[in-house]
Amino acid sequence: MKKNKDFKKGFTLVEVLISIVILSLIAVITSNFLKSSIQSRDLVSGKSQYIYEFNLLTSTLYEDLINAVNVPLINFRGDSEKATFIGGADTDSFSFTTKAITQDISSKDLVRVQYVLENQSLVRRQFYTASPANPLEYMETILFEGIDNFQLEFADKTRWFYSWPQEPMTKRQIPSLIKVSITNIQDESFVWIVNPNINTVYE
Repeated sequence: MKKNKDFKKGFTLVEVLISIVILSLIAVITSNFLKSSIQSRDLVSGKSQYIYEFNLLTSTLYEDLINAVNVPLINFRGDSEKATFIGGADTDSFSFTTKAITQDISSKDLVRVQYVLENQSLVRRQFYTASPANPLEYMETILFEGIDNFQLEFADKTRWFYSWPQEPMTKRQIPSLIKVSITNIQDESFVWIVNPNINTVYE
């Protein structure tokens, strides 16, 4: 019987199995590489977000405090609080009067600002006047999110306190130093210490 010269030998079972194993190894290596790349991207993105929030909080708080005005706060009923700066651990907030942050650098409008912890976020509220009548009328900026622990401290020239004011003299002063300590949900700690550099008291 005459053999067919055009006959082509196919792949053996062993060759097919070897090819499948090689392709599987390539797929595993590729998927692990992609997974690692995605995790690295998410880590870098998360770090960048925290750096952005750190810089935003630092610059905003510093600008508010160096422009703070040492005048008594007025409550929403129009009565004097008999304090120029009010803050404490029990409320997770602090308030004072400062020059408004606006696009017009020549603006000298005075406004009340409040920094407050709300829903694991530190937010800045800028009211429209120094003595607002409506506690719900303000502009709000989220400065730092994902907060697990939050602590405020205020210093005169000798000691740190967890609330302000402390006694009659401090009611007429803005703290010499203000410390904001934050631990985020990733257990990373951030600390800001700002010196308002306001040495006078209101009369």
